[in-house]
Amino acid sequence: MNMPQSLGNQPLPPEPPSLGTPAEGPGTTSPPEHCWPVRPTLRNELDTFSVHFYIFFGPSVALPPERPAVFAMRLLPVLDSGGVLSLELQLNASSVRQENVTVFGCLTHEVPLSLGDAAVTCSKESLAGFLLSVSATTRVARLRIPFPQTGTWFLALRSLCGVGPRFVRCRNATAEVRMRTFLSPCVDDCGPYGQCKLLRTHNYLYAACECKAGWRGWGCTDSADALTYGFQLLSTLLLCLSNLMFLPPVVLAIRSRYVLEAAVYTFTMFFSTFYHACDQPGIVVFCIMDYDVLQFCDFLGSLMSVWVTVIAMARLQPVVKQVLYLLGAMLLSMALQLDRHGLWNLLGPSLFALGILATAWGPGALPRTWRTS
Repeated sequence: MNMPQSLGNQPLPPEPPSLGTPAEGPGTTSPPEHCWPVRPTLRNELDTFSVHFYIFFGPSVALPPERPAVFAMRLLPVLDSGGVLSLELQLNASSVRQENVTVFGCLTHEVPLSLGDAAVTCSKESLAGFLLSVSATTRVARLRIPFPQTGTWFLALRSLCGVGPRFVRCRNATAEVRMRTFLSPCVDDCGPYGQCKLLRTHNYLYAACECKAGWRGWGCTDSADALTYGFQLLSTLLLCLSNLMFLPPVVLAIRSRYVLEAAVYTFTMFFSTFYHACDQPGIVVFCIMDYDVLQFCDFLGSLMSVWVTVIAMARLQPVVKQVLYLLGAMLLSMALQLDRHGLWNLLGPSLFALGILATAWGPGALPRTWRTS
């Protein structure tokens, strides 16, 4: 940031030293033109472990042939250590025309490294980084680092010409590279076979993929032990078609003139079928509406089926039955909204309905006017 304006106008040495390393020689104080300026990045926090790093006058970077470009990205302690640091480079092929230009990127932690003109490496002594490259044949390069170290990460970009393994400094080609750097909770949001979750262990908060259907890996992309498509389809069909067992109770209720009970059974059969079709872990998934709506209707229909069955067995007066049906529907809806997976959502209505059944069928327990003929 404090480099003089004459940096781009003065002749540069043929072999620039490594970034951050002073030049050796007699009378040695490194002149300013021997150090490459580090460009800062703008940090934009979106959510937990969701940060985008923007460069000024970007996102495209022009790389002249005589010097590299170095960028610095700061990862904060605790807040950024539990995500995935992603880096993407994309070469604009029209900017290099017909020249065989390759752009190299070296990502290192805490200490920046420069890329030489001949042997391209991203390591020096005990320091090693991550090397990327883009060219006319491979225009996009991606790098992902799960749970990165906090601190400052440096990215050095350099354009060289020729064909590997040895390259030369380009003469007139100024390559243009589009750079995209961001921090995300999980790799590609875990894909179709996983779910990204925030976890906490010993006061450390981090994000990880919970894979399903036998898939593994950082982003649930390892299919070594994954279930086949045919197996997933078969398991989904068997689970959904099992709801056809509601058809005999529906037919029996209609023949016995229990129309309201038959309607509740039909409601449960319909939403249970499509809820389980939408709740599959793999790619065999079919959702006709929002998942939360399907789950609520499935749970409500299951509890109401138990409720109306026991109340119908009590043989109460039609007015009493209608009041209990409506009261049960309202209370069950409230209970499911409070805690959808609570144990008492089923035990409470079942015990209450069984109590009414025992009272109604007990000898002399209720007046005769309360019972139907």
